[in-house]
Amino acid sequence: METNNIFSFPRLLLLFKQSLIINKKMIGITVAGFAGLVFILLFIMQSAANFRNWENHDSMAAFIFLFFQMGVLYAGYSFPAFRSKEKSMTYLMLPVNSSEKFVFELLTRIVLFIVLMPIIYWIVANLEGVMVNYFNPELVNYKFSFGEGWSVLMNHEKFEAIAKYSMFQGVLLAFLIVFTGASYFSKSPLLKTLFALSVIFAALGLYTFLLVKGFDLENIHSTHNRVLFINNQHDALAVLATGATLINLCLLAIAWFRLKEKEA
Repeated sequence: METNNIFSFPRLLLLFKQSLIINKKMIGITVAGFAGLVFILLFIMQSAANFRNWENHDSMAAFIFLFFQMGVLYAGYSFPAFRSKEKSMTYLMLPVNSSEKFVFELLTRIVLFIVLMPIIYWIVANLEGVMVNYFNPELVNYKFSFGEGWSVLMNHEKFEAIAKYSMFQGVLLAFLIVFTGASYFSKSPLLKTLFALSVIFAALGLYTFLLVKGFDLENIHSTHNRVLFINNQHDALAVLATGATLINLCLLAIAWFRLKEKEA
């Protein structure tokens, strides 16, 4: 087996270093833009609450909203070298193998986002709170804590372990859908992925409707009959978690083979 076909952590680290050197300005602009967006959004929301009716869970809600929106947008433009033929040729000729390129994209577009985005949000939210409190002392609850917000959310909803796992897989599913779309489509990957997703959902909805009407399932099913082996909410969450996990693995496989196809 050729050495270049064996996964190498040193080569992966060199790829990180090269990307950081080339894209350091873009990374700085992106982080600064996100920080400014968080600052402005929190200020507007706190202003709408008259700087008094603002609690830690409100900042947590803003974080959840931004986490999904920014995560989907960021992951939707993975494999940026595939946007043009010239960049694709340069990217595919890098002295790293397919697995290292794939792991690099997965780490930088999903894993690092999940890890670093909450840290950036926490820093900006607390700095914004201190600054606003200095000029407007009416904002008393300006300190943001992920621990407090997460504790309130978990205690309020009383999530079981299977529910937490389902949430985690659901987040990954949202990110991996656009991640895979970015590996498949060269031009406007996010828009094409969302369009393809809407077509798939529309087709599934139509198929389900025709199936229910064709077999008259509305009259056959009663409230006392279970659906397959689902007896309660726990079973339903287990099915959803299992399905999301399998779909996520399939999406990773599709993205991987798409990268291999481009290198062929």
